[in-house]
Amino acid sequence: MDLRYNINKIHSDLTSRFYKNEVKIEEKSNLKLGNYFEISVINEGKEVKMIVSKKELEGSSFNWAYLSNPLNESSDFVERNSNIETIANDISEIFEKKRFDSDYLNELNK
Repeated sequence: MDLRYNINKIHSDLTSRFYKNEVKIEEKSNLKLGNYFEISVINEGKEVKMIVSKKELEGSSFNWAYLSNPLNESSDFVERNSNIETIANDISEIFEKKRFDSDYLNELNK
């Protein structure tokens, strides 16, 4: 599988599961992470902000991580493994089971 197909498939699956204006994919680069995609999905006021390296997305199964508190860029990353077919389900699970830092959830409930 190639990178372009995989990122388009992820975008398509996420926009069909979540509203299009709540899904954003940006290509980024920095010294620590190299070249990567930042994928942001907002659902019911909560956000999953994930990163996945370009190299990881070249295969059908890939490692990725999301911020435990997307309001704090220095919060812990939670590492996950998904494949192209299940990524939308995995992100839905994060929302449904509220797999975020307690500080983030408390901030949302104010």
